[in-house]
Amino acid sequence: MTKFDILKHCRLFELLTDPEIERVAALVEERYCRKGDFICREGAWGDSMYIIGSGEVKIVKKLDVEHTWDITSLRHGDFFGEVALVDGSPRTAAGVALVNSTVLELYGRDFKMLISKGDELSNKMLESLLRTLINRMRATDELVTHIMADKLKGESGQSSTMRDIMSRMMVNQ
Repeated sequence: MTKFDILKHCRLFELLTDPEIERVAALVEERYCRKGDFICREGAWGDSMYIIGSGEVKIVKKLDVEHTWDITSLRHGDFFGEVALVDGSPRTAAGVALVNSTVLELYGRDFKMLISKGDELSNKMLESLLRTLINRMRATDELVTHIMADKLKGESGQSSTMRDIMSRMMVNQ
């Protein structure tokens, strides 16, 4: 599968025309990963995002020294690490190849060069990235809401107030 084909099947680039996808394809680098390879590590400095061409990648977050959370598994056309394109801060999770996989890597410098032109391509890329970030924020809000709803239930099964929860947390520390 070509870089163009991989990008064409990625939701992040769905607004782009074929010639615009070709422009992006010229900038991405193809990486081959073996099963178990870290594509990126949590806490490591990051300045690129990844688009999965083939295989499967697990996104993992450390909860503490002994526990991790398998956030999700991603496949062909999925992408991750896009926050690094914007802020270049340490990675908030790790990406690990579950099987032999191919990913395309788009570096922040190339992304910034694309969007700095102020043309139609840059507008579409920014709109897609913004939609993605908003959707992920909404999903996180939903997750937090479910977690808090479970926490707010008292022993009697009745809802507790946030004040009750905070009081219990302070007493248990």
